[in-house]
Amino acid sequence: MGGNESERELALSHDKLGDRQVAQGDLTGALKSYSDSLAIIDRLSVSDPGNSEWQRDLFVSYDKIGDVLVAQGDLAAALTPFKEGLVIIDRLARADPGNMEWQRDLLLSHIKIGDTQGALGDLPAALAAYADGLTLSARLAICDTGNAEWQRDLSINFAKLGDAYAKSNQATKAREAFITARAIMAKLIEQYPDWAQLRQELASFDMQLAALVVPDNA
Repeated sequence: MGGNESERELALSHDKLGDRQVAQGDLTGALKSYSDSLAIIDRLSVSDPGNSEWQRDLFVSYDKIGDVLVAQGDLAAALTPFKEGLVIIDRLARADPGNMEWQRDLLLSHIKIGDTQGALGDLPAALAAYADGLTLSARLAICDTGNAEWQRDLSINFAKLGDAYAKSNQATKAREAFITARAIMAKLIEQYPDWAQLRQELASFDMQLAALVVPDNA
């Protein structure tokens, strides 16, 4: 095994340790393990920026660090690794539009950033992130209408956009987004009646819709 591959194996070992620490609730330990993994992968990616596997490893490290920071309640700090990761996965997704894994990575990256910005109260930035995600999720859903996970992603993306609109006092736009979200979800439930999570998500959409106050002249 070459030196670089040995280094990557070491990085993956740190990453797996971080996963176990997260599962055990040791967020401080997980943050260190993911950071150790990131340091190695970053060094490898700099030595060979054309290696897409290492670039995605780098994205994953940033993403996991962001997740841990969110779990620790440090939302402002989490935005930095999330945005670093977005730059990387956006570049990979643009270079290979046919790689559906990277396209979905990019979608989920936009959504995480939107969630974090929304939680911080930056609703315009959250709306922009969800809108970017919606463009991508719609393209994925159209690309494979039989892919239930992508249809669910599209529904959830509309709902997140609706929630951000609602919190921005744009009730009419929020209502439109939630109605679209529930229509997609309802169709999925018809196709997958035993998928309990879909029913829970639909119920959540209905609760958010019911809480909206839309002006009479809208």
